[in-house]
Amino acid sequence: MKQILFLLMLSISISTVYGQDKIIKLSGDTITCKVKEITDDNIKYSYEGEDLINNIHQNVVKEIIFKSGRTQKFSERVIVNSEEDWEKVKITTLESDITGLVKGEDIMAKASSGWSTTNQGKMQMKAMDKLKKQAAAKGYHIVLLITTTGTGGHYGISGGTKASVTGVGYKYE
Repeated sequence: MKQILFLLMLSISISTVYGQDKIIKLSGDTITCKVKEITDDNIKYSYEGEDLINNIHQNVVKEIIFKSGRTQKFSERVIVNSEEDWEKVKITTLESDITGLVKGEDIMAKASSGWSTTNQGKMQMKAMDKLKKQAAAKGYHIVLLITTTGTGGHYGISGGTKASVTGVGYKYE
């Protein structure tokens, strides 16, 4: 009789654990819950036995495994190990792209040319590439662009073409 009761309790506890949705975060953490709603930016969920609705931004979610077995994918983790991964770094001006990520430090990069006829856009791209390399070296996979400046690029202007960019690095938890 004790064995039957034990098996019954075990099956109830297993069905409770496996009868819930699982939010898999890009950090590798798992949230076992009931997904209530998926909006354009957020996933609303509640924990077992609670009425409180929690939000998590889709930027930090890899996938949801629903209790039905269906999987819905959201994002893939961008792995930046060193400056060599600089091309993986994303530059953004949208604050919604960094929601849920961990804020890092300010990063600034400059590029200049000794020739006054050098294209301003070319110097801006060089500065952006330098910014991505600095971000990658610090482990950031996304940079929120704060300012961009440029001067020169025309005949008759001395000092050549200059560009600078400033941003803030962000990464996963």
